[in-house]
Amino acid sequence: MFFILLKPSHAVAGADIYKYVDKDGNITFTNRRISNGQKISLASFSRNAGQSLSRSKHSPSKITSNNERDITRRQILEKELATEEKLFTETQTSLTQIKDNENTGILPEKSVQLKNKLFLHQRNIAALRKELSKL
Repeated sequence: MFFILLKPSHAVAGADIYKYVDKDGNITFTNRRISNGQKISLASFSRNAGQSLSRSKHSPSKITSNNERDITRRQILEKELATEEKLFTETQTSLTQIKDNENTGILPEKSVQLKNKLFLHQRNIAALRKELSKL
């Protein structure tokens, strides 16, 4: 699974972002339509977004819409963070159970798969926390 986090400077105005969660709980974000994918609405960003807000030529309604966009973005990121933390805990519990019951004949591949998922969840959590700290 790849977790792609869009930086404001890389987002394209009007681009659609899709979120897909597979049967194992892996989350994928992409700009390509995926069957069973959920369209995520993100406002367009520009490299000069921070500078443009300080200029007086922008109307209060534009600033309000930027604030609403930031609030929506924070809500999406917080929801994704909660999901990733839950999946991390579940994966960690499963891995612990396998280690505790090594004599049950569970294949080592399952342990490797769980370790890989655990690593991916850790990376996703770190990336989400980093993005949230920017807001």
